[in-house]
Amino acid sequence: MKTSKGWRLRTKDFSKAFIFFNENGQIHQRPVGKFNKQEEKASFIYTPGIYFTNDQLIDNQYLYLKIQLTFALPGKPKFEYLSDANNRFYTQYYNIEDLKQLFPDQIYLGACGIIFITFLVVYLNIHKLEFLFYALYVLFSIVYLLQDNLLIPGYINFYDSLFGYWSVVISQVLINLFYIAFAVHYLDTKKKHPLLHTSMHIIIGFLTVLVITDFLVFFTGNYVAHSYLLNIQRLVMTLFGIVSMAYLLMVCKDKLAIFVVVGSFIYMVGALGYLFTLNKHLMVLGSSIEIIIFSLGLAYKIKLEYEGRLTLQQEVMSKEINVLRAQMNPHFVFNALSSIQHLILQNNRKAALSYLSKFSKLARNVLESSREAIVSLTEEIDLLRSYLELESLRFDNAFSYSIVVDESLETDIIEVPLMLLQPFAENAIIHGLVGKKKGKKCLCIRIQKMGNFCIIEIEDNGIGRIPYISVNKEQNRTSCGMKITQRRLKMLHDSEENKNTLEIVDKFDSKGNPAGTKVIIKLYNP
Repeated sequence: MKTSKGWRLRTKDFSKAFIFFNENGQIHQRPVGKFNKQEEKASFIYTPGIYFTNDQLIDNQYLYLKIQLTFALPGKPKFEYLSDANNRFYTQYYNIEDLKQLFPDQIYLGACGIIFITFLVVYLNIHKLEFLFYALYVLFSIVYLLQDNLLIPGYINFYDSLFGYWSVVISQVLINLFYIAFAVHYLDTKKKHPLLHTSMHIIIGFLTVLVITDFLVFFTGNYVAHSYLLNIQRLVMTLFGIVSMAYLLMVCKDKLAIFVVVGSFIYMVGALGYLFTLNKHLMVLGSSIEIIIFSLGLAYKIKLEYEGRLTLQQEVMSKEINVLRAQMNPHFVFNALSSIQHLILQNNRKAALSYLSKFSKLARNVLESSREAIVSLTEEIDLLRSYLELESLRFDNAFSYSIVVDESLETDIIEVPLMLLQPFAENAIIHGLVGKKKGKKCLCIRIQKMGNFCIIEIEDNGIGRIPYISVNKEQNRTSCGMKITQRRLKMLHDSEENKNTLEIVDKFDSKGNPAGTKVIIKLYNP
């Protein structure tokens, strides 16, 4: 003892402690505990120790400590002393064994920190409470399991304060609180498991009251009641966890519950291992595995919700397409029957019978395809060809038409909306070619492949859209079929990985006069 003037008494970092020492023949005391110490902690593992000198020993051989504990010590505390000079090897440096002790905690901190930030960002974007509660659950798991090994600037001093210490200790209750809140929303217990939902809300109320009560008893210095409350919480949550897992296994057929049961069981095993062996890494391991399982469970739930929305969207789109097609077909049928009526009134029986025969064939093809919103391009071309034959008869072969299909296109494989092209062909004939007074009247339909797109061009050399619009500006007529088809393409364009476009080009001759119209439809076909 005489070889050094200053020494360090090394022992546990007691909550509140005072050292009694000799000074000028009188007994004095100074605070050395965790909450009332005068020297800051510099190491994440070791306490700075209690400084004393040779002449401060009582009767040249004793030091006395007065200790107040906020928790029960596991085993008897050990005391040893070391020179102040040599003590710096504990407080200022870390050896390999120290780093091995810190390394698992920092891996846990980094992994859980990423998960916390990720799911907090997810919550801020989609506003689903299960993601917020899960993020808070991960946050308090970090705080509780790492405690004084949390490598965050200023954290050591915070943890060594009375409020900081209580915040860390009570986080074990907050872990359970946010875990139960997460499970309520994750499993949708209100809708799927009413009995479990009620019991979970009782537990949430119990934990909330326990946090408030523990705050009051802790800061009034009743540390015995503080420890008693935490033990009650552990017992209640263990029993509730076992009963809840058994209930979910026996009653619930939802795959989402499997993630909760497996994750909770592993976490409980790690927590009980920590309680009985005092090996914190058992609980860290259990918590790590549980967090991974819960993250997979949330990802699986996102997948289920996405698939559900996609299915609903497809059903809605299919029904809307059917409604729109139902609006278009009567419009086409009315035009066809009007044409037959016109031929009958002109006493052109031969043309009327031929028209009626072709119309019945087209109607049969349409009815056979009416159950499907989507048909092959081959079927669509056949329907279009039948329609053009009808219109050609109706107008006494006043116009010519052609359908040119790129040989490289596999028309039996390419799918298009039923009767997609007919409204554009109708507009070209009725509003473009019929009104033309001079020259040949031609309608050309070209279908070709260009990269990942099927390009369909419907081109006529009629009077164009501008003269027709100016003549009919008072009536402000617009093709019903055109409107419907544009809406069908728009719905298909909004669907996943669909890039369909529609473009209408007004043609002009060298003198700037209208010379027809070209409709360009691009159908995405990877």
